[in-house]
Amino acid sequence: MELYWLVSGGVLIVLELVVPGAILMFLGSGALLVAFLLWIGVLDHWMGAFTTWFMVSLALIIVFRSMVQRFSGGTSVAESTNEDLDAAGTVVIVTEIVRPQGPGRIRYRGTTWPAICHDHVLEINAKAKLVRRENLAWVVEPGD
Repeated sequence: MELYWLVSGGVLIVLELVVPGAILMFLGSGALLVAFLLWIGVLDHWMGAFTTWFMVSLALIIVFRSMVQRFSGGTSVAESTNEDLDAAGTVVIVTEIVRPQGPGRIRYRGTTWPAICHDHVLEINAKAKLVRRENLAWVVEPGD
C-alpha cells in the first residue's frame, strides 16, 4: 500500500509544475509522508492512512501555502476596467452632423455612436475628441 502512496505523492508533486497554485505540492507531500509512515509501520490500515494524509495535507496548506506563494511570485497587472475613462481624449470622425440641439453620429471602434456637442457644430468628416459618455451618446468636442 505504501507504493501507491509513494507514486501518488510523486505524481501530485510533478503535477504542481503543470497546474500551479501551491496545493498539489502539499497534497503530494502529505502522500509521501503517509508512504513513509506506512513503510516504518506507524500506520497499518487504509483508514488511518487517509486520515493522516488529509490532516497533514490540510496542515501543510494552512501553514505554508502563503509563504510558498510569496517566493514563487507571479505577475499581476491591475488595469483600468472603465472603458469610458480610457476612451476620453480619443480622436474620432464625425459621420453625421453633430449640433448642440440634437445628436449626430461618430465612428468609434468600428461602429457609429450617437454623439452630442454642447457648444459647437461639427460637420461630416470633421475630427472630434471624446470627452465622456452620457447614457449611449458620447459627448464630444472639436478635435485636433
